[in-house]
Amino acid sequence: MEKQHIKVGVGVMILDGSKILLGHRVAKGEDTGGIFEPDTWTLPGGKQEYDETILECAAREVKEETDLDISDFEIYSAADDIQPDRHFITIQVIAHSYYGEAKVMEPLKQDKWKWFELTNLPKNVYTPSAKFINDYKRENNL
Repeated sequence: MEKQHIKVGVGVMILDGSKILLGHRVAKGEDTGGIFEPDTWTLPGGKQEYDETILECAAREVKEETDLDISDFEIYSAADDIQPDRHFITIQVIAHSYYGEAKVMEPLKQDKWKWFELTNLPKNVYTPSAKFINDYKRENNL
């Protein structure tokens, strides 16, 4: 039996006024080793690499997935994301500024990126992203 390890993921909420950016995870996407929930809407993010800071990971993942450059960001919180065969600690990061237009950079993972009002989100939000968004909304009385 393979030894199990806790892994670190980073989720990034890019704020544009009262809107956030979500990407639609392809319905028939492959399991890439993260929390596997195809056909859901997710914040950009991914797995932290060895010798990479949390904020470096946030900037890299956002650039790789959306082609956006983020700045003015902060670590918001952390959460456990557990499935029967995997366990992630997800570091939640908020980016208050960005540059560029969101593009689909990894079409095998996300098929579109869309801005949503925090008060009008799609129904099928990726579980780790939903936790982050709901905590943020609760803290900010939204």
